[in-house]
Amino acid sequence: MTSSLRMKSRLTAATVGVLGAAAIVASVGVTTSAYVDSTYARTDSLSVQAVAPFQPGLARNSRMVDTGIALGNNGNVYVWGLTGLAINGGAGNPGGQRAPQQVPLPGGQIKQIASGIYNANALAADGTVYGWGLYPQRDGTDATKPNDNPRQIRIGTAWTGTGPVLDQILSISSTENAGAGIRADGSIWNWGEPVGYGGNSGPGASKVAGLPDPSVAGHRPVYLKGAYTNFFTILENGDVYYWGGAGSNSLPPGTAQSTNAALVTALSPWMKKNVASGAPYITAVDGGIGMGAATLSNGNVLSWGSNASRTGRGLPTSPAIIPSLSNISSMQFGYTGATFITPDGTLWGYGASDDYGQLPVLPVVVDTNVSQFAAGQGYYLWQRQNGTYWGRGYNPQGAIGLPVGTQTANRQISWDLSFASR
Repeated sequence: MTSSLRMKSRLTAATVGVLGAAAIVASVGVTTSAYVDSTYARTDSLSVQAVAPFQPGLARNSRMVDTGIALGNNGNVYVWGLTGLAINGGAGNPGGQRAPQQVPLPGGQIKQIASGIYNANALAADGTVYGWGLYPQRDGTDATKPNDNPRQIRIGTAWTGTGPVLDQILSISSTENAGAGIRADGSIWNWGEPVGYGGNSGPGASKVAGLPDPSVAGHRPVYLKGAYTNFFTILENGDVYYWGGAGSNSLPPGTAQSTNAALVTALSPWMKKNVASGAPYITAVDGGIGMGAATLSNGNVLSWGSNASRTGRGLPTSPAIIPSLSNISSMQFGYTGATFITPDGTLWGYGASDDYGQLPVLPVVVDTNVSQFAAGQGYYLWQRQNGTYWGRGYNPQGAIGLPVGTQTANRQISWDLSFASR
């Protein structure tokens, strides 16, 4: 287990006294026979009238340790495992090893969710964003919330202030301690703390500086993903930007932490405008602690890491193609490992030498006939096409069901998660 995971787990136990790309213009869908992923918009433009699609299912923008989170098919948000620390938004019976509980948000109105370690955000149908959890400065509300109930994020002030409510948001994502969203005009707004984790320096939400003018052709963002301590965004023209990056970040080696958005120059050779006509280019980027990867338009995977056990291919640690992965349509990083899926529902994975799901350092097939998948900080979740849910990894509070205890092999989840089925 990494020192990061150990630190957060100790806080969890001590506090409650119990055991122990994002989609922009298209959503993830499933046919009866295979996994179908249309998450990454490639070069499609965001319309001013566009709204984020309804994204029911396991949260693929989650950085939690002990809590599972999903958006139900009914537009409501549910959490399970550790539901204390205000992560259930003030619902009754908080604690550890809990079955799924509904978070008290506007009924049936939530379209997308994203979460950090102890806080979460929800995007409502009206384009506003709600925040809740243990630390209000991380979810963008920046003030104590009565009964721990979720509140809307405002621009430049806490939710109790007079700043305008953040609206016209199309899609959201999270790092460990911060959140961000793409607005209808193509600007990106962030919140949370500290700035090194992708957040801003003041209360509420503020516009991310350093990105090209979105009113110029090719400069509108079509992808947003929170990695460990930094965000990645991809523009229409294929350029990849980041901000944040404190500590053992998800950035390619030699990429420095940045408060403002900056081009990921180490990935320039694979950006769309720099490749030959018809050659593969980056369509998605994600990462964990000291590791990261990008999927390419031809289904190949480009990876990097702080050491050979974090690249999925061994040396070198600088960006290079993983030879054993192909036809990949989507990926999801935990903190020390990653999972990848092909259109036929084959789930692949690899992990660092300290991965708590004990995925090997070279890619292997984790499961087949998978319809959706997600990852927390130290666990992996997925649903098979027969409707059953499975998981492996760090589990002191029941994020992958009961009994608790780290699971180093695939195990069916005991909780009823049918509300999140696809």
